[in-house]
Amino acid sequence: MTVQAWFSSNDIDVTPGETAVIALTVSNLGSSTESFVLSPAGLAAGWTTIRPAYVTLFGGSEETVDVEVRPPRLPSTTAGPNALGIRIVPHSDPDAVEMSETTLHITPTYDRTINMLQPALRSRRRAVYELMLENQGNTQASCRLHLIDPSRRLDGDFDPPAVGVEPGGSTLVRLKIKAVRRQWERRSRSIPFRIEADQQGTPTVTGQASFVQAPVIPERIGWRLLLVVLLIGALGGAWLGLVRPEIRRAADKAVAQRVVPVVISSVPAVTIPAVTVPGQAVVVTVAASTTTVVAAPDRPASEPVGEPIAIPLPTGAAVGEKDTQVYTVPGDRNLDVTDILIQNTFGDDGVVALRIGDKLLQWSLASFDGIDVNQRFVTPLRLSPGQTITLDVTCAQVGQQGASTCSPNVLISGRLVPLAVSATPDG
Repeated sequence: MTVQAWFSSNDIDVTPGETAVIALTVSNLGSSTESFVLSPAGLAAGWTTIRPAYVTLFGGSEETVDVEVRPPRLPSTTAGPNALGIRIVPHSDPDAVEMSETTLHITPTYDRTINMLQPALRSRRRAVYELMLENQGNTQASCRLHLIDPSRRLDGDFDPPAVGVEPGGSTLVRLKIKAVRRQWERRSRSIPFRIEADQQGTPTVTGQASFVQAPVIPERIGWRLLLVVLLIGALGGAWLGLVRPEIRRAADKAVAQRVVPVVISSVPAVTIPAVTVPGQAVVVTVAASTTTVVAAPDRPASEPVGEPIAIPLPTGAAVGEKDTQVYTVPGDRNLDVTDILIQNTFGDDGVVALRIGDKLLQWSLASFDGIDVNQRFVTPLRLSPGQTITLDVTCAQVGQQGASTCSPNVLISGRLVPLAVSATPDG
């Protein structure tokens, strides 16, 4: 061994963010001049600087160098003991390395903050605040939270009431505020308070916030009530002055149109053929009296005659095939066809052909997928007894999954008219 080194102290306290200087003595035990390279080693090597890091000593001489240690003030700089070693490497024999060690005691740092996510809330009685407790120190924070209200107007509960935060971490805490008394004055009241997070042996952390207590009776209740009264008065005036008279006039007009008095003077009795018109008075001359007569409306001459009928034509054609349904008009009646309804519920594809007497109608099922087709005739199609209605459905593709046939729904509506009625001339 040609070199020997030792620190001036074996235990050194170092505060993160500050610089500590340690004296290291290097002695050349050899008889010849030798140069040495000094370099830090261990967990604290990244924080350490040696001045100078290269020394030359005569045989039997020694020199003192300064070892500067500056740990960063970060949460990752863990408090507690850390080993620091200095490697001394002779220039002539690099394998003959000498190591000198000491222990650094990193002191704990306390850097904790309370961040209020809602610095102020407005409510009549209750509110919920959220706050973040952050720990930027190098030791765990085990804090208990307290609500400080000098006015004693607020009461609160923390969730959770105590927290533990690792270095570099943060946690969310909720504070449920409740006002002790209600605000009966017609103005808002601001109540400032603070939140303290304390731990024995560490500084207390404080956060500021305020609770704006709204009054029980709104501040502008008078103006609002006045506006409501004015609005109700305007609506009442509109009803009495505009809407109600108009309704009465419309009702009187409707009654006048339905009841028309006719005064008949005293004239000799004469027979007059009368023609009645629905909704109008009939004037009839009678002898030696004055009478008011109101004629009741007759049944309109155009009222449809016959028995209503609905003819369903169910279908079920396989792909590539045609299904035919036939309906024959009874022998003692005529059939007046007025409506045709076709439904393609399952989205089948194909052609629907409907022959009513000598009239042929065709539709493509793909053109009304999911849409009902309702064909209405202004002039009904007249079918005589024994004539037929033929429905042909040709299936090209089945729309319903799992089904084997096209099955559109066809419904024909009309009236069955007795032959005696249908033979009566119009007018």
